[in-house]
Amino acid sequence: MLISLVLANGWAASSAQGTHIRGWIEHARIMPDALLLSAKLDSGAQTTSIHAEVLAAGTADEMYRPSDLTTGRADTEADASAMLSIQMMQGVVPDDPREADVIPISSLSAGEELPEVVTFRLTSRGGKRRVYTERVVRWVSIRRRGGGSIVRPVVMMDLCVGGVQVEGEVNLADRTGFNYPLLIGRNMLSAARIKVDSGQVFASRRACPDGV
Repeated sequence: MLISLVLANGWAASSAQGTHIRGWIEHARIMPDALLLSAKLDSGAQTTSIHAEVLAAGTADEMYRPSDLTTGRADTEADASAMLSIQMMQGVVPDDPREADVIPISSLSAGEELPEVVTFRLTSRGGKRRVYTERVVRWVSIRRRGGGSIVRPVVMMDLCVGGVQVEGEVNLADRTGFNYPLLIGRNMLSAARIKVDSGQVFASRRACPDGV
């Protein structure tokens, strides 16, 4: 009983100060199309990363059907509720794939000109797809332990994370070997004033606030 009161008071104090307590796994939507994903919230990661299929410039996405998004929201709240039953990873499973499984989005040779815009495809948990073309804020080079580097584009994205809307920089990555398609790092956690409770998952049952 005493523990419950302490936790409740701590939650109230945090809310009063504008801090949002969320679990280490939460619903997230990619706005404005409301693509629904499961996201890992990690205060140990500096940046936010999302699984994206980078497409060649001018490539038509033949698999994308506009009818998928005729209702405005790509995935319904029922889809979000179904996510509550997903099986959590058991044991200590790293968020990084094995070295042999790391596949760079783009491996560019020295001196090669980097494009100012990038076209990429995102796929929601429910299988809905959307193609985006965004200006590249910057390109980042990530050194690989086995030698060489991976070059990734960084774009600005508008997300709803556990009911909190936030905009920030997201690097587009191949997260095929990762546990979750979206990793929310400190840059967005700080901007959204989200504090991660590692003992919870899906602390918020809504991926976006009401009216968004």
